[in-house]
Order: sequence, then C-alpha cells, then structure tokens
Amino acid sequence: MTATFLGLDDVDALRRGASLLGSGGGGDAQLSGLWLAKELTDGRRLRMVDTDELADGWVLVLCAAGSTASVAVEKLPAGDELSRCVAMAEKYLGVTMDAIGLLEIGGSNALFPFIAAAQMGKPVVDGDLMGRAFSRLDQTVAAREDLIGAWVCAEAHGAAMVVDGVDAHAAERVLRGALTGLGGWAALAYPAIRAPRYREIVLPGTVTAALELGRQHRIGSETGDDGAALADRLGGVFLGQGTVLEVYRYTGKAFASGSVAVRTADGQHVLRVEMQNEYTMVLHDGEVVATAPDVVCLLDAHTLQAIQTSQVRRGHEVVALALPVPDRLWEPDVLHRFGPRAHGLDADPTRAAQRSFAQRRVAR
Repeated sequence: MTATFLGLDDVDALRRGASLLGSGGGGDAQLSGLWLAKELTDGRRLRMVDTDELADGWVLVLCAAGSTASVAVEKLPAGDELSRCVAMAEKYLGVTMDAIGLLEIGGSNALFPFIAAAQMGKPVVDGDLMGRAFSRLDQTVAAREDLIGAWVCAEAHGAAMVVDGVDAHAAERVLRGALTGLGGWAALAYPAIRAPRYREIVLPGTVTAALELGRQHRIGSETGDDGAALADRLGGVFLGQGTVLEVYRYTGKAFASGSVAVRTADGQHVLRVEMQNEYTMVLHDGEVVATAPDVVCLLDAHTLQAIQTSQVRRGHEVVALALPVPDRLWEPDVLHRFGPRAHGLDADPTRAAQRSFAQRRVAR
C-alpha cells in the first residue's frame, strides 16, 4: 500500500472540513479534533491509503453513535473505546483488520477512525460511505447486503456488545435502544467488508477533499472573506446572509426537527432552513433552492464557524451556503436514502451546488 502520512498539522484542516460537511449535525468536530491531536503529539503520524491500493484483506468502517447529539459532550470518553471496538471485531470474526474505513466525512465521526488508526497502528482509507454527515445507519452508498453482519460497539466503562446477522435498519433499532443502557455513547463498528468490495462501493478521495475544504476555510477566515467570497472559495453556492428571526423546534418521527427563519441583510427576503439533526432544505421566499444531499451550512457571519442545529438561536447573524457532495449521492438508486423525503420533507431534491465534489475551487 502506498500512503500519505497525516500529522498534527493536518488536524485543524480535517476538523474544519468535517465541521462544514456535518451540515449542522454529526456532533462537534472540535472535541474529536482535540482527541486526535492528543494521539498525534510527539511527531506521531498515521497512514492514509488510496482506495485503489486496497487489494486484499478487510476494512472495518468505524464511527461513534449517541442516543442524543449532545451526549458525546456530556459524557467524557475513557480513551480506549475505539481501539477496543476494533479489537472486539477482530476477536469475534477471527480476522485482522487491514485498514480502518470512514462511515462519514462530516461531523465528529469523521475524526474517530483516525483516532482508532493512530492507537492501533493501522492505515485509514481515503474515502467514506456518506460523502458528508447523515443521521441514520442505513444512509450510505453501500448495498443492503454489504451491511448485514456483526455490528460491534464499545462504551467508556468497558462494556462491549455484538449484534450479528442484522441489516442497517435492524441495527438502527437495536443499537440506539441499547445505547441508553450503555451510557448514551459508544464507539461503533459496521460489519467488516472485504477490501475488494469496499473499493467498489466507497466514495474515493473524500478525506483529501475534506482536508482541502478545511484549508480553504481557514484561509477565508483569516483573510476576512464575506459569505459570497467564502462560498466561491469553497466551491459552493452562496444562499444568503441575514439575522435569525425565529427557531421553531419539534419532535419528528425519529429525530429532533425544526425550522429556522432568516431575514436577509437587505430586509427584502426571507430564508427558511429546515433541519432534522442536519440542515436539510433551504427556501428563498418560499421557493426551494437547496436540499440534501447537498450540504447546507449555516455559518456565524462574524467568525465563519459552522453553527450546529442544536445551537442556532434567534438573533444569530448567519451565512447560508450549499456545498457539493459526490455525484454518486445524486444517482437514482441511492438518492432516496439522502434526499428531502428521507428526512420527512415532502419536496423534490434540488441540487444547488452543481460543481462536482472533486472540482472544488482552491484559492487563486
């Protein structure tokens, strides 16, 4: 396997990129970024391999799951949950995991596979199964049969659990229910996938793209970009800027949901941003202008930092923009998992960010 080596200097860019691709959900990447930075002190580095280099062996897709979006902040980790999760999967299956895969490149979950890889001396694959952050275990580009097998989770106090022979929908019900009894937060491993099959289904290059996204966000923040300039720098679409007038929250069928009303800075228009864990749709004066699977971001207009759906408040001055995702997410056979109806919204998918994920602009 040829590899790129990532070190402490890369953590900030990865954290920034993951925060943007979290689309307001996925947890606070600041905390997982601090954890990863701790693992990469003293000059330590970890290997990242291209998907084309996966010739044989096994890939273990790793993330973390919580009973609520804030529980990972409220419950301190022990520090070894991720490595114990990998070790339990290897012990149960009787195989060695040759590489660690990412479930999602958005939110805090984007950084947990790197932490596990640093702890266990394994490489991480430059790719993921979501292209951003989504809430459900089945919202991936993997086929149903790829996600039937042994699901493993490990929590802070030493407990571990294996749920074998179920698909992602059943795992969603069983594991989320069990999380309450396990303290609300645990490291989670998807069923291990043979490397040749993982190479066929993974979205390649998404880690590299997230790193570049984070670097450009840092440059834009340091040079004082306004919302439109930052959107252009990131290869996205500027949707508007203004002040939050109202935040309405309610309990949806599966997750916390809500709607954010934003009056534009010129006072002439209203943006409405729908959310369900992540921001899922934007309407401009009642017309749909962007929906998932594109990444909808609300950023603080002064700091340009991503605002989580749980943190947006009345009076916030915000920038709204849309970032592109891999073209694969817009293909008909998987779009139903990611589009607005997958989030409980009766609307057709609307692609605001037309440029390919791989064609994001860099600073001139």
